[in-house]
This record gives sequence, C-alpha cells and structure tokens, in this order.
Amino acid sequence: MTRGALAAAAAMVVVALGCASAEKPCPATPTAPASPSGAAAPTATDPTQAQMTDEQVVRKVLDLTGASRLGKQVADGMLANLRKMPDLPPAFLDRFQSNIHADDLVDLLVPIYLKHYDRQTLLATIAFYESDGGRALVKELPAVTAESMEVGRNWGSALAKKTLSDLGINPATPATKP
Repeated sequence: MTRGALAAAAAMVVVALGCASAEKPCPATPTAPASPSGAAAPTATDPTQAQMTDEQVVRKVLDLTGASRLGKQVADGMLANLRKMPDLPPAFLDRFQSNIHADDLVDLLVPIYLKHYDRQTLLATIAFYESDGGRALVKELPAVTAESMEVGRNWGSALAKKTLSDLGINPATPATKP
C-alpha cells in the first residue's frame, strides 16, 4: 500500500471513528465528484497540480474526500444537540446558526494537513480519490460508516453490560450511589 493510500485510509478511519463516537449518526458523507470525462486520474506530475500551492493541494484533498463539507455536518450535529437543551436563551439557536461559517473549519484543517502530510503524499491521495477505486470508496463510505456505527454501538453496549455484570451490578437496573 502506498503512503497516499495509507493517508486516504487513515482519513477514512478518522471520519468513521469520529462519527462512531457521536451520539447521533453523522450525516451521509458526500460522494466525490466524478470525473466528467471519465478520463484517467491525473498523476502527481499533472502540470495543473504542479502549479498548485500546498494549501490548494490540501483543499483539493479535503474536497475529494468530503472533508470540506465536514463543517456543515458538524454544525448540523451541534444544532441538533443544542435543540435538546431546554435552558438556552430564546434567540441562541438562531444566532448560533447565523454565526456558522462551515468553511472556517476547512481553514482550520488545512494547517493540520500541511503539518502531517508532505506534498507527494497529498498528490498521491488526490490521484487515489480521483481513481475509480477512490470514487467507489467514497461512494460506499456512508453505508460503511452507518454499519460500523451500529456495530460499534452494539459492541460498546455489550461491553458495558459485561463490565457491570463482572462487578455484580445488574445491567438492567441503574446503580445507586453509596
């Protein structure tokens, strides 16, 4: 497996784990845009990519992987959780929503990617996500994530019940404070 493919796989794991830890399922991950011409994916030596700044390369990776739309997904999740809070000031949700600028999260992610990935890895990642295999991976990611979240929830629940049982606590009844 190439470093670029490893980076791509790592990004998918981060997204899956982040969603798996959420109380509610994450919104479906957007699919990568298909190549309009069906042409072969550009290589790391593509002159267009050669002219791109490192920041532009990162932003392209974020776009192809769907991470550039993460800000909206995170904001939607926060709003859903905030709506459940009864003691918020009346205008809070409307003002919070107007303060959301999802692209701000992308701006915060770019330096992280620049810190952890070299240009060659990012270009290889672009090539992967523009390939048929990369597009297929991104296309199926929402289903894989949803199924993984369900398996993770069931696993965590079973583990918690076993731990309570190991401690002599009936998992069906809440523990009382001593």
